[in-house]
Amino acid sequence: MLPLAPLAGAGDPARPHRLRWSIAVALALVGCVALGLGLRGGARATRLVAGRAVQAAATRTGALRWPPRSSSAPATSEPSLPTAPGASEPFAAPAAPHGPAAVLWTGLAALLGAALAAVLALRQRPQPSTPLWAMATTTGASDPPMLVVAPGLPSWDALQERVLATPTGQHLQRQVELRAVGEGDPHIDTALRLFGRPESDIRVTLYRDTAGWCPYCQKVWMLFEEKRIPYRTVKINMRSYGDKPAWFLNKIPSGLLPVIEIDGKMITESLDIMQLLDSMYAAQPPEMVPTDDGLRKKAEELLRLERRLFGDWCSLIFRPSGLFGGADGPKKNFETTLQKVDMALGATEGPWFLGGADPSLVDLQYVSHVERMLASCLYWKGMKIRRSGKYPNLDRWFDAFELRPSYQATKSDYYTHVMDIPPQYGQGFFDVNDEVKVAREYLEGGSWRLPLALSEDSLEPLTAPFNRGEEAARLEAAFKLCRNHEAVVRFAARGCGKPGSKKFQAPLADPYAVPNDHYLPDVDALLRSVVQTLLDGNALTTYRQGPRLVKDGIPFQDRQNLVKCLEYLRDRVGVPRDMGFPAAMQLRAHLNEAVLALGGRP
Repeated sequence: MLPLAPLAGAGDPARPHRLRWSIAVALALVGCVALGLGLRGGARATRLVAGRAVQAAATRTGALRWPPRSSSAPATSEPSLPTAPGASEPFAAPAAPHGPAAVLWTGLAALLGAALAAVLALRQRPQPSTPLWAMATTTGASDPPMLVVAPGLPSWDALQERVLATPTGQHLQRQVELRAVGEGDPHIDTALRLFGRPESDIRVTLYRDTAGWCPYCQKVWMLFEEKRIPYRTVKINMRSYGDKPAWFLNKIPSGLLPVIEIDGKMITESLDIMQLLDSMYAAQPPEMVPTDDGLRKKAEELLRLERRLFGDWCSLIFRPSGLFGGADGPKKNFETTLQKVDMALGATEGPWFLGGADPSLVDLQYVSHVERMLASCLYWKGMKIRRSGKYPNLDRWFDAFELRPSYQATKSDYYTHVMDIPPQYGQGFFDVNDEVKVAREYLEGGSWRLPLALSEDSLEPLTAPFNRGEEAARLEAAFKLCRNHEAVVRFAARGCGKPGSKKFQAPLADPYAVPNDHYLPDVDALLRSVVQTLLDGNALTTYRQGPRLVKDGIPFQDRQNLVKCLEYLRDRVGVPRDMGFPAAMQLRAHLNEAVLALGGRP
């Protein structure tokens, strides 16, 4: 990585470096001139001393005078030479002449000084590991740089202090502290849930996927939360995203998730797990499996309808549509079945399939896959289900779920789903229509531009329970980056690092990738800049209106590598694994602005 050409100014951090080189060059020139003069003067002095000795000898022997004088040349007096001690003795060795020697030694000293200055300049030159922003300066208070200068960027500790000084930051930190003792709101990072009981009451351990993207794990997880069953959580990778630990495969050779362990016994299959837990903790509301015969029969019919809806969805998404991608049988079948589901929801006074104040096992069985249908039907087929006006009871059902903490903690966003569905189910097939074009542009990054346009009417609706305001979303993203910044910086540096030798089915999964340590200081500075703009809410003015110092100064390959690092992180921000939907949108959009500032494309 080559250093930037910094702007001129009193604050130019490269000035000492250039000054050392200037001194070295000046000393070298002085040394060369002095050395040349010294050598020339020394040769002349040697001739004069030798001539004087010859002249003295000639006086005694009658030899010719030195130097010989031509008949045409006028007689000249010999140059007077300084007398050295002992020079009065005719055979004493004459001392070296002082004038040429001084010049000679001055030249040698100047050359040595030039060499020393050059060594210092080389040692003090900006190294590749120096953050690029340490070599850029502002042009004035009214003309800020595109990226914040590294010496002016707050440290991670200072940024975290700013986050924690806000009500949002304090709430998030309090939740972290409560989770550590098994309390607080449900969350993806929960390892222990006590619900006010002693830890000795725990009988069940839930093994679920690490990222919170498995639909079968989601429904079991929600049942634990709805019934407030004390439990421990152990996270296990899905096969699409990484290796499963050997100790888990020893317990469950198939490796399938979810699994619960009760008093040392392992149970698989999500529907079986939910029924077992409901019977074990029957005294704790709500009742998930109805005991009333009529409701139980209705529940069985609705569960069969859910399987039919799931099958129609698979036929729609994972098989090519009719000729030229037009609407055909699978789409009609899916819409017909979804209408039946909407009618079933409308058959009760409340929002739930079996009525009552709380969701039942039937609702949990539906919600995880219908949530994925909303994203996949929009992305691959251009079909908007939520807030389309076609399924009002389904909208009411989702509105009720989104008020419940168990669903708020487990819900993903559309982008996460269209990325995690193919590794789990297979590749979806796009229809060819304008709605698909719009949906693809929106979900493939078009919606990650500031200012964000999120509302109830967006292609992906931002409903009231999730909309705590733009500032709260920015602060949540900043909070998560600050808390885990060292790991995030190294993760982002994989973008220009070495891919892992072992590949997995999910294209964005590369757990064995090696980060490029060469760029760690630069990625660190970039992410601190992103966090600062998240806190200040000024990404547009910081990244778009200032002079593009970084873009203009960084060599092309270095700029491209930094762009790759930011894109690598941006494309892998997942919900709920990393943060909630609004915070994820803010972080992706702010990373996009930094990408643009580096000359990349969003």
